[in-house]
Amino acid sequence: MNAAERFTGCMLGGATGDALGYLIEFDDLKTIRKKYGPYGLRTVLKLEANGKKGVISDDTQMSLFTADGLLWADHDGITPQEGLYRSYMRWYYTQTERIVKPEQMSWMKAQEHEQEWGYDLMNDETLFVRRAPGRTCLIALALGKCFDKEHKANNSKGSSTVMRAAPIGLFYSGDPEKAFAVGCQSGWLTHGNPAAYLAAGTLSAIISFLTQGRELNTALAGSLAILQKQENNTGLLKGILRAIDEAVTDRNPVHSMKKIGQGWAADEAMAMAIYCVLKSETLKDAVIMACNQDGDSDTCGAVCGNITGALYGAAAIPKNWLSNLECLDLLKKMAGCMYERSLHTTEDDSLAEM
Repeated sequence: MNAAERFTGCMLGGATGDALGYLIEFDDLKTIRKKYGPYGLRTVLKLEANGKKGVISDDTQMSLFTADGLLWADHDGITPQEGLYRSYMRWYYTQTERIVKPEQMSWMKAQEHEQEWGYDLMNDETLFVRRAPGRTCLIALALGKCFDKEHKANNSKGSSTVMRAAPIGLFYSGDPEKAFAVGCQSGWLTHGNPAAYLAAGTLSAIISFLTQGRELNTALAGSLAILQKQENNTGLLKGILRAIDEAVTDRNPVHSMKKIGQGWAADEAMAMAIYCVLKSETLKDAVIMACNQDGDSDTCGAVCGNITGALYGAAAIPKNWLSNLECLDLLKKMAGCMYERSLHTTEDDSLAEM
């Protein structure tokens, strides 16, 4: 498997996990089984009301804006955090049609980095559809401030940080320390609790390892080693270790997942995704497990899909999950942009060493 397949698998795996879980996000497992049968929902449904398309949520929307922000920062020579902030304000505009500060109006127009890479995010109508956007994200961005570790928007540990972070691991493929740091920076922009931004950093590092062809256990061990060096890591670290411990038991996954959490908090979503990946041998089985539970189905499915997509590649995603999926071409495009940029970074590093 070449690295490009891992990049595409990560973006598409996350989107299909999101799409599968979105329709059952607010149902508990009992209700899900009542609606879809004893094994729950096992495929991405195509909605008649939405042109028979597989519907993505704000999880995938924000992931696309994360990729955009990184490319923007790289092109303009600004910090990754500033680039992400600009792009998240774009996402905020798609959901509210509100400009927080007059100087931000120019951000809503096509940018030079988009022309360079060949896409136009703000001209995609699908990204303007409201799909249960996270309230914490909306409130934080409405303040119009580029928050950081010292100046926080709130003390929320909601899962909206981790659901959007995977493209950071792609952008910094092979540099998990940098991926972790920028993942945390992306989380600071909307969520101030360490459990939230450290989860974003951890997922970014895992993806960075996996896209280089590392084994899952190596990626987890390496990412946890980075996490252990961070302040206020106790809650997230305990949650992930609990998930790893549960995965090696013979306990019913339903009971194990209840012990881990529901995924509404970022640390729980991260732990749930890791449990499902470890407990399954395919992307399909892992994503179905992550979505069919009492809590945040689409975020757990998206994060699980990001990890398994990077691990197994795009070919592991069921073709019927991808058929008629919203933003499919854009997702492939952004995955390609992340991959091409990673090649340029590798070339730059090689030249610097000569």
